[in-house]
Amino acid sequence: MNNFASTVLAGVLALGLGVGFAAPALAEECLSKREIQQKIDSGELVQLSQALAQSGVDGKIISSQAKVCLVGGQWEWQVNVMDAYGESKPVSLPAQ
Repeated sequence: MNNFASTVLAGVLALGLGVGFAAPALAEECLSKREIQQKIDSGELVQLSQALAQSGVDGKIISSQAKVCLVGGQWEWQVNVMDAYGESKPVSLPAQ
């Protein structure tokens, strides 16, 4: 194997190992639809419409993709919001 191929292979292996170790640290816990509703009913979480109103984010929620995940020890609504021009962007809103 020539030096170039060895260098490329070493880089690919190093990158793969680095990503493999980093991925678990980036994992986040997300709730099922049932768990979200239970936490809203118990007052642990605010409804998505309330979170959006409190945040001041302007746009229409694409709710079929909404989820609640634990990020940095806090529950967040993770949604896509469509602006007046039809552009969609991901937004995180406090859910507590």
